[in-house]
Amino acid sequence: MNQQTAVEQFLAGRRVVLVKFVAHRHKEIQNKAKRTVGVVNLYEVQCADGKAPTVQTWCPRSVQSLDHAAKDFACPFTEGQRLVVEFDLMEPNHFDAKNGVIIRAASVQALA
Repeated sequence: MNQQTAVEQFLAGRRVVLVKFVAHRHKEIQNKAKRTVGVVNLYEVQCADGKAPTVQTWCPRSVQSLDHAAKDFACPFTEGQRLVVEFDLMEPNHFDAKNGVIIRAASVQALA
């Protein structure tokens, strides 16, 4: 996604934030019965104001283990790369980033 498209989406009502990529890891999500129900991508990013939240996106439903996620869905971003984080309007949380906060996103794309 290029910066002009990001600005247009923001102006059109989509919540879009430009950040710098820091690190990535996968995490298994379990239900109360301790059964794995999915795997998420956790992207550690840094905002222009210096805050450093963690952005969460779900891996496809077919991914049910960390090994599968690491093998087939490795992180495509490099350290320091600029990213566009887009939030679904249905998501209840806001990009009120504090250190250590996890924020759910609809998509994370490289800024071209």
